[in-house]
Amino acid sequence: MEATATTLGLQVSDVSGQKLVRASAVPLNSTIGELVDALLAKMGLARIDAQGRPLHYDARLEREARSLGGSETVGEVLREGDELTLTPNIDAGRR
Repeated sequence: MEATATTLGLQVSDVSGQKLVRASAVPLNSTIGELVDALLAKMGLARIDAQGRPLHYDARLEREARSLGGSETVGEVLREGDELTLTPNIDAGRR
């Protein structure tokens, strides 16, 4: 009987490239949104900008040169060793 993998490992950086982490044992059944939330804490990235506005981060999959949706599942869109870049977006109009 062949064992199937339940996790994978990724390289993740912020948009500046100054913060780089290895995310190992990422569960395949987690969502991209859950992954991003965990990575924000691990990387110490800001959740609000200098004017006090909330920041939302997108995960960009470098292999496909596209942003991933928060509800997409890790196991469906990512491969072992993929590189992600977290890019901040200001939630305009929110208070």
